[in-house]
Amino acid sequence: MKQEIYLLPRADFSWFCLGICGAAFLLKLGMKIPGFHSLLILVFLSLFILYTFTPPFLPRIPNKRIYLFLFASILFLLFANIHSGPRVRTTHPLFRSYLETQLKQSPLSKLESRIVMGFVTGSTKEIPRSFKDLSKESGILHLFAASGLHLGIFIGSLQFLGNLCFPKRKWISIILSLGGGFLYLAALDFPVSFLRAYLFVFLSLVASLFFRKIGPADLLTISSATIAFFLFYDFLSIGFLLSFGAVFGIFFLKPSFDNILLPKSKSFWKENLHLTLACSLSTFPVLVYFFRSFSFGGIGINLILVPLAGILLPILYLSFLLQSLVPSFLLNELSSWIWIPASFVLSIFLKLFQELASFGRAYKTWATSQEGLCLVSILILFTFTLYPRLRFLKYTSLQTSLYLLPILFLFTSYFFPLPQFPYLETKLRKGNLSIQQGDHLYLFGNCYAKGMTEPTPGLPPPKSISFESESCLKGILSLMKKHQITNVYWHGSKKSLELEWMTQFQLPIKPMEKEILGAKMNPLFSIIRFDGNPKEVDRFLKQTKQADQSKTNPNWKGILLLDFPPWKKKEAKEWIQYQKLLGISTAWKMILVEETFEIPLRDHIQYPNLL
Repeated sequence: MKQEIYLLPRADFSWFCLGICGAAFLLKLGMKIPGFHSLLILVFLSLFILYTFTPPFLPRIPNKRIYLFLFASILFLLFANIHSGPRVRTTHPLFRSYLETQLKQSPLSKLESRIVMGFVTGSTKEIPRSFKDLSKESGILHLFAASGLHLGIFIGSLQFLGNLCFPKRKWISIILSLGGGFLYLAALDFPVSFLRAYLFVFLSLVASLFFRKIGPADLLTISSATIAFFLFYDFLSIGFLLSFGAVFGIFFLKPSFDNILLPKSKSFWKENLHLTLACSLSTFPVLVYFFRSFSFGGIGINLILVPLAGILLPILYLSFLLQSLVPSFLLNELSSWIWIPASFVLSIFLKLFQELASFGRAYKTWATSQEGLCLVSILILFTFTLYPRLRFLKYTSLQTSLYLLPILFLFTSYFFPLPQFPYLETKLRKGNLSIQQGDHLYLFGNCYAKGMTEPTPGLPPPKSISFESESCLKGILSLMKKHQITNVYWHGSKKSLELEWMTQFQLPIKPMEKEILGAKMNPLFSIIRFDGNPKEVDRFLKQTKQADQSKTNPNWKGILLLDFPPWKKKEAKEWIQYQKLLGISTAWKMILVEETFEIPLRDHIQYPNLL
């Protein structure tokens, strides 16, 4: 029997929340239009008055729900904090200090400790950069990001312990698990995906206390409205779309998959396959549109590693708890024994991850946002969402074709289109930034970080290299010898030093000391990096004026990447604010180098196919 599905919320309060979501969505669309906020207030107020004095034309929909929808929209527009800006979320110092202390006392290696820190805190900043890049290409980076998986396992573990201690008082275990989950949420500074997961768990457990069930559409609506009202900046952000997209797939796509293939089977592998496929399809349009990349091999990797992470996480939580309870005079003797299960499962996880990642990540990047693929994937999502109501799909042949549709789509997407390398490939390390544009590699800053000069796996090596630091020489000379690269350019500032080492070693490198690195990256755009060094400000400002081609080429675009150290991020934002006072032409677009800086970088370049 097909599971009946409701796309619209069923509770009156959920319709109230739906009004908040609708107003927030419209406000997000017109945020940059002057007076749009006032216009929305006027429109919703007019509709509210009009509906009050006009007989309802839709008798099937209760009047109260329309009133609640319009009333909630007006309340949101009047009282929500819509001008809140982004804020840097950091793990609470006490919680971080506790984890670091426990890991120092554990027998885990430094790499294992950093990975465990990333697991528990849900922060990708904790794990090594090379491991992070490999995780991104393998499609499992969400395991090291604050997600509902972490909070769900944490609250589930607490509830399991609570049920063991209070078997006849279910409400005590629910209160304890919700309280512990809130402390975990606060310790990580309320990330969006964590907050969404906590609201889901809170509403579901509270409803169970009163022997009630809350529908998927109601859960999605209430949690979305809460984030829109209190954290408007995070509403419809990339993290929001990925988190809610994955949950949408679990709620609406997975039941359709289950009903099509072996509906009576409760196999673990079938459940896990459908769960992974539903989440992958639901997040596909977001990843392809914003990041222009997708890990097709990540579907299979997640199929194996996510269940293993579900075993590893509760063992890690238990290991931290047990080690905290051990007296200090017994810590050295018992610590190694406490961490044996966690170390064993972690070693299996890392070994499997290494083998699976090397076997086939099938990581694909595109030069531009593939709107066609995004549109087709959204149509497939709607098809499977509406599947229970499509009666003509009851025939077995049609069901089989429908089940193979997402597999065929993913297979086709991997081979569409056919460029051999991405238009812009970026790497970010401490003190270094590299951009490969076509077959030309640009190395900004020093090359002390490992892997900066190494070609990206799966992509052809560059044919030309431009760099500005002598620390890159070792890696560049190795590349020149290995791949017979002859076009190498040095963009330095100290001519005497450049002549010294270039003449002494007779290196086949062309000096370009008068041209700043990235100034002639492309006839239609230039990308220049500045690290905030006060001694280089005058030279930097002078060279940006020389690189400005806006007067001779109206289609030209200039991009200044402000790669300031963490302690000078505030100063970088002041550069953006006072760009004109610094004498920098408005033809230059300033972008702060952060975790996902490549998104605004690629969005600003509107003509990526002119290479």
